Amino acid sequence: MINWIAGHPEMSQRFRALVCHDGLFDMREMGYATEELWFSEHDPMLIIHGGLDYRVPETQGIGAFTVLQRREIPSRMLYFPNENHWTLNPFNSLV
Repeated sequence: MINWIAGHPEMSQRFRALVCHDGLFDMREMGYATEELWFSEHDPMLIIHGGLDYRVPETQGIGAFTVLQRREIPSRMLYFPNENHWTLNPFNSLV
């Protein structure tokens, strides 16, 4: 990430110095040189979203879930129409 910031002057000018600790430079080459080749390609994902969330529109959660489903990534979505950014209802928290 820090190498990306260094390559974008509009971002790097915010800092006096940048530190790259074990950072990647060539992402394409690294993809063939890492043990991640044997990792699971698609970890299952659970999307939880509340209908009263004033910080993140519910369309963001629905959109993320739609992309996962279209890419056939194992996924589920919990939608709580009566919850906001936090799941506060004890019953919903147990689900």
